[in-house]
Amino acid sequence: MTAATYLDTSGWLAVVSERDSRHAAAAEAYRTIIERGGLIVTSELMVAEMHFLTVRHRGTEAGIQLLEELHRDPTHEIRYVDRELERQAIDRWLRPFPERTLSLADAVSFEIMRTEGIGTALALDSRFRTAGFRTLPLPPEPQTDYVIA
Repeated sequence: MTAATYLDTSGWLAVVSERDSRHAAAAEAYRTIIERGGLIVTSELMVAEMHFLTVRHRGTEAGIQLLEELHRDPTHEIRYVDRELERQAIDRWLRPFPERTLSLADAVSFEIMRTEGIGTALALDSRFRTAGFRTLPLPPEPQTDYVIA
């Protein structure tokens, strides 16, 4: 099995939305990870974001289907946020960098990647690179809004 890749909402959206300008590159990167036996790791915060966006753009049934498929898929693992992980994310990523506009979801993602030795994220969000991680597909484009086609 190849190394794990972290799945951020920005990359996930690009994979599923054909209207996204980076869809082809993101979908190819995603397929390559899976075909090479890679593990895709994400957090419950990313799952919650994707579920909300799916429901908003495709309806409740599509949101439920997303969750059911995700939980059945052995190539995807979800990391759940407990108090300790949240505290570590705040102390390592939010508190020391007040000038950066990081969300708690960003900080938790970075802390999961740091503690699990995950060096690459499927993300279009440049904050991952700023935090010292590699992103697929390269280079990320700025995202202005999340849209699911």
